[in-house]
Amino acid sequence: MLYMPIIGLFYAENGLTVADLFILQAGYSLASGIFEIPSGYMADVMGRKKTLVLGSVMGAIGFGIYVVHPTFYYLMIAEIIMGIGQSFISGSDSAMLYDSLFHVKKERQYLQHEGRITALGGFAETAAAVFGGTIAVMLSLHSVFVVQVVIATIAIPAALLLIEPPRVKLVQKRSLRAIFSISSHALFKHPKLSSAILLSSVIGTATLTMAWLIQAYVVEYAFSAKDVSVLWVGLNLLVAVVSLVAAYFMKKFGLHRLLLSIVIVVPFTYFIMGSASVFVVIPLLFVFYFVRGYATPVLKDLIQINCDSDIRATVLSIRGLLIRISFGIIAPLIGFFSQKFSFHTAILIIASTFLISIWFIYIRFLRQKKLSNTIKSPNK
Repeated sequence: MLYMPIIGLFYAENGLTVADLFILQAGYSLASGIFEIPSGYMADVMGRKKTLVLGSVMGAIGFGIYVVHPTFYYLMIAEIIMGIGQSFISGSDSAMLYDSLFHVKKERQYLQHEGRITALGGFAETAAAVFGGTIAVMLSLHSVFVVQVVIATIAIPAALLLIEPPRVKLVQKRSLRAIFSISSHALFKHPKLSSAILLSSVIGTATLTMAWLIQAYVVEYAFSAKDVSVLWVGLNLLVAVVSLVAAYFMKKFGLHRLLLSIVIVVPFTYFIMGSASVFVVIPLLFVFYFVRGYATPVLKDLIQINCDSDIRATVLSIRGLLIRISFGIIAPLIGFFSQKFSFHTAILIIASTFLISIWFIYIRFLRQKKLSNTIKSPNK
């Protein structure tokens, strides 16, 4: 995304505050979260390709609003549209990948391919940061969003060209009750999968929150568009490289060592960000993004291996729901605490929240023993 390095500066240029930034992103996350499970279920029923196309169309519309009306209320409408669109993409893409590998009997290679996709996303973000930063410096911050509309529109024919693999099992029950049944099975009746979903969700919330905290952080310290772009290039390039070798890290260090590094580094970085100088924070952000590089594919793989094909998109959407709803609650709190106390105090409060929740779920995960390896579809 071209706009990520400069969106904080773009908001400031249009008269929006740090609180406004987090409220807008809360709107995006809540819209995405509300539609996460229904859209995932639609992907399981209608097909993943159709929901990917729909999500791409809504994304293009949202960015179009950014170009035409960059004011708070119009931007909130844009964020809600894009949030709903993202819900149709979230879960469908990973489910489609796993089913494609399963179709050719290579599902054991999922972590390797998920890592490669995450890496490609990181490389794309890196190139986008360079391109977007260049546009911002040479033209304007607004011009970045004009080009972003063009790029978002390209996603539509790209989604149309996808080939969806046949699935071994299809969803039989097309009802709201079936959605609740699947969610209940995933979160309450299968502790191993439940712990995997919750751990992946809380880490996903922490990494998402960090991405937006950085936007507020660079505004707080008056970074230039050029400085922000350089930082964003470095962080995303690191994520890309590490994601590319996520499968190697899993083989070399094992799941539990990787998980331990994740649950230590993520909350620790928040505490340092809220208390140390910028000269300490910036290097630590690179450590955080190094861990993020393998955290996403490893935690997604942990979920994938524990659920059946016919409910995979729905189960992955539960993860997306928890991340989006959690961020939708956390984001306005950051804005509130920033205004009532200070930006750094807000970070420390959120850091404490992440520390408690991450370690509680991690300990719960470690206690899961002698549990079934697979969640079976409640449709049977």
